[in-house]
Amino acid sequence: MLTSTSKYITIATVLYLVAFFAFASGLVNSIIEGGRSRGIIIPSRSIQTIGETTVLVVILFMGMFGAYLLYNSGKAASSKSQWSFLIGGFAVLLISLIVGFSIIKIKMGG
Repeated sequence: MLTSTSKYITIATVLYLVAFFAFASGLVNSIIEGGRSRGIIIPSRSIQTIGETTVLVVILFMGMFGAYLLYNSGKAASSKSQWSFLIGGFAVLLISLIVGFSIIKIKMGG
């Protein structure tokens, strides 16, 4: 069971990651430029919406979760759980890459 100190550290860590991923996903640009737009994804490289930023944050968390699954595959005790973590980690990473490149394709106008 988590103690109260470790709960606060976990909450602070999650909040830090959310803020870091939001700024890395273009939060400032979406606040400045994307407030006037109505679409979720706009096919322009200079304008980003809040919806795009949200999707990009989710993609970054998916990638982090996939990397965490790969990390756990190295620590797993049985061979079956190692393969499960390994396949799951690569699957989540692949899905996040496909969604990310699809957004880039839309942004490029294709």
